Amino acid sequence: MAEQPDLPSPVAAVILAAGAASRMGQPKLLLPWKGEALIRHAARTALQAGLDPVVVVTGAASVDMQTALSGLELKLVFNPDWQAGQSTSVRIGIQSLPAQARAVIFLLGDQPFVSVELLKGLVRAYLETQPLILAPFVAEKRANPVLFDRAVFGEMQALQGDAGARTIFSQHPPTPFPWPDERLLFDVDTPEDYQRLVG
Repeated sequence: MAEQPDLPSPVAAVILAAGAASRMGQPKLLLPWKGEALIRHAARTALQAGLDPVVVVTGAASVDMQTALSGLELKLVFNPDWQAGQSTSVRIGIQSLPAQARAVIFLLGDQPFVSVELLKGLVRAYLETQPLILAPFVAEKRANPVLFDRAVFGEMQALQGDAGARTIFSQHPPTPFPWPDERLLFDVDTPEDYQRLVG
């Protein structure tokens, strides 16, 4: 029997990388960690997990982001309205997805402890149970990244301001995906956070 070619994953990734990182005082996703920029680490993790396509939404420092991501098989999308808040990047990310994407995982490039195992686990749980929204929970605390089924894409396209996709959780409470590693709750927002990461 002929070997079947690998089909595209039904789950895509959108990495939100458009913000100015005002609390950091410089583009935080370009900061080095383990020999590469944080944004490249996030993108490689999504690719290694088999998410397809991997879309990176850029805004501030878009040229430097493009350089940091060179050579990776992903789709770069520029958000000209990035200063109007995260919802603009969410909308552009959704619009960039192909018709065959049944769901999308939204990632933040400043979470270095998102692992390939976590992303694959989210995809497996989604394919088995088909929740509208699936989020990792460390104990009782919801974390990122969050998976969204195509059925809520329309509501995500209607988002406004800087709240991101959190605002639809009241209508559609995320199904919990238990995760044991507390480091998932760590993100890099300030120079002190970065020092903790590299220290």
